[in-house]
Amino acid sequence: MFSTLSPVAEAAPPELPFSLEFETGAVWQSRNQIQIPDSSAGTRFALTDIQGHGPEAQRRVELTWNMTHRHSLRFVYAPLGFSGTGAFGQPVRFAGSTFTPGSPIDSEYKFDSYRLTYRYLVHETERWRWRIGATAFIRDARVELRQQGVLASDSNVGFVPLLSSSLEFDIAPRWTALLDFDGLVSTQGRAIDAAVKVRYDLTDHWFMSAGYRVFEGGVDNDLYAFGWYNFALVSLGVRF
Repeated sequence: MFSTLSPVAEAAPPELPFSLEFETGAVWQSRNQIQIPDSSAGTRFALTDIQGHGPEAQRRVELTWNMTHRHSLRFVYAPLGFSGTGAFGQPVRFAGSTFTPGSPIDSEYKFDSYRLTYRYLVHETERWRWRIGATAFIRDARVELRQQGVLASDSNVGFVPLLSSSLEFDIAPRWTALLDFDGLVSTQGRAIDAAVKVRYDLTDHWFMSAGYRVFEGGVDNDLYAFGWYNFALVSLGVRF
């Protein structure tokens, strides 16, 4: 008797309730502009002028729970940080302090995010799977400048709701192309995290991926902070 299943379907891994994925690679900051406060008391400057563009090592952890075939929850921890020393070409007012031009300034930037995502499988064929949902996004951000005894720091913890979607296409047995998206645009800012990856199933439990991620966004209210980051990524995951 001949099987009616295609080679792609025969190679599909079993549907297990949990998956844990560890991502690493390199991140470059194309843009990182700051003005705190967003008024005449603050100066708009580019952190890339004193930190450079990178690359820096990056990391990310994702835990997914497939509650049923169509319903899933995902938790993501994604820390992001840059540091460096440089000098401004003009006086810079930041967070209540003034930094003089020409003298070295030590800088640190942190933008860690915690996310909880719900997704629903809205469309499925033999090779395609499309999920949509929503993400609860919590940011933990901090900018710090230090220069000859002058220290200024601004920290911000906030919550942002995002739309979420993923698209998967089985290229060949054990090979899958993935598009992953979290994002939302509003009058006061935006947040966009999008990744394109190719996944290879090493076994029914272990898998690895490689691809590109872009993370862009910021706020424009009582403070101004916008960044654009590009990631070259690899990951290793396990289903259980």
